[in-house]
Amino acid sequence: MTKKYKTELEQVDAAWNKLEPMLEENTPARGRLRMLFSSHKFIAAAAILIVITTLGLLLKDYNSDIIYNTKYGETARITLPDHSVIFLNGNTRLSYPKNWPERGDREVKIKGEAYFSIKHTKTDQKFFVRMDGGMSVEVLGTQFNVSNRKQQTNVVLSSGKIRFHMDESSNTPNDTVTMKPGELVAYQPGSSTYTKKAVDPTIYSSWKSSRLEFDKTELQDVLLTLQNTYGLKIKVEKPELMHMRVSGSAPTQNIDLLIKGLSEIFHLELTKKGDTLIVTTK
Repeated sequence: MTKKYKTELEQVDAAWNKLEPMLEENTPARGRLRMLFSSHKFIAAAAILIVITTLGLLLKDYNSDIIYNTKYGETARITLPDHSVIFLNGNTRLSYPKNWPERGDREVKIKGEAYFSIKHTKTDQKFFVRMDGGMSVEVLGTQFNVSNRKQQTNVVLSSGKIRFHMDESSNTPNDTVTMKPGELVAYQPGSSTYTKKAVDPTIYSSWKSSRLEFDKTELQDVLLTLQNTYGLKIKVEKPELMHMRVSGSAPTQNIDLLIKGLSEIFHLELTKKGDTLIVTTK
């Protein structure tokens, strides 16, 4: 017997122990004989309670989610039951039903950043990526990157076709945008507008190959990535530095090497002290 089902049986025994005193305690002597004749009703009730408790435990396990969490600076490759593949960036949470559907919609929940390579199924199952704030991405079979951070949500499509729903509770056409390969949609939670532009998708998913690539990227966007992915606190000597733009790349296997690479690319002094990154001019 596995430890899991042993625990479930122990919980069933506990339910029985709560019911058993009903047969003995606080029963007037005058009514005890009557209870003997009707005890079969209590036994039946006990049996029903045990069955319900057991089913409840099994259904809870049946309907539970599989959850993955990556730490700051950690990446992971997850293969779903339908053979779709998800790459998780640092500081990201992914969950999906243990009872993966063979028919009907497939669904995962994401908080953080992930790259999706979704398999098309013979039954044309839709695939949904659910996010906080009522946002979702609807897929049939494609590859795309989702960054769902508290400051902003970015969706970048590499191939195929997707629909980005910014508010699932709304039927307003403006809350849904259909994307083509090479497009980025940026949306701030609670906002009534979004921006869409053409980009190089490989730049936004470069992290899964252990590099960060930049194409005329502002320093403030780079520092925001370090904050979200590596948990660093940021201190900048001069606010005007935040609008510096740069193109290049840096390795991500080691945070110290990454900071050194960024220092060379931006020609700035980036110093890490504990969990704080200090940015100054050289």
